[in-house]
Amino acid sequence: MPVVSLQRPSAVPPPALHYGAVKLRYLASAPVLVNGPVSGKPYAFSRDECDQFVDPRDAESLLRTRYFERVF
Repeated sequence: MPVVSLQRPSAVPPPALHYGAVKLRYLASAPVLVNGPVSGKPYAFSRDECDQFVDPRDAESLLRTRYFERVF
């Protein structure tokens, strides 16, 4: 008899579903990996993936670099 797992997949839900996430746009063209200054979460931005949801605790610090803008 096959075993059926009732556990949720290990994939993370889309960031848009994270409570309070802030959408930022990366304004430079070179790819960059940024560690959130508060959450420690790594964010990979590039020209092709310039819009991402970030932890709201990291957003203000990233915006102060002027490499990012808030997307509404």
